[in-house]
Amino acid sequence: MEQHPTFPRDLIRTQRQRARTYAALERRPLQTAALRRQLQQLDNRITAHPFWRTTAGRSPSAKVALRDLVREIEAAEELLSDQQRRILAFIRRWAAEHDGKTPSMREIGRSMGLSSTGSVAYQLGQMERLGVLARSDRRGPGKGKGIALLW
Repeated sequence: MEQHPTFPRDLIRTQRQRARTYAALERRPLQTAALRRQLQQLDNRITAHPFWRTTAGRSPSAKVALRDLVREIEAAEELLSDQQRRILAFIRRWAAEHDGKTPSMREIGRSMGLSSTGSVAYQLGQMERLGVLARSDRRGPGKGKGIALLW
């Protein structure tokens, strides 16, 4: 994946929602007015985000980089297997319920019905290779292996 400024996760999520809403609007559904309102609200949220007042956000190419990043995310997620999609959804749910902390490999394995942490490690490695998540290998007291969601 190409190097981008570090965008806040909520800004990435909003840009992804905007891209999906725009794609739905292109299909010319019956609820066009509602989708246009939603698109306008998402545009307003993106424009008003505090990130744009930071040094990285003031860069002329930052908005283009955000759109490019969202396209890369969507492309990477297309390459995930069904099991990897379920693992990613589980990690996101867990992080939302546990103040941003991610589950251990054993917890992921239990939730997916995998008996081996090696199977979980393989799937996480594949997801890391695609750029969907990052893992740290900080060993020591109180420092387990961490999973970082990139978006």
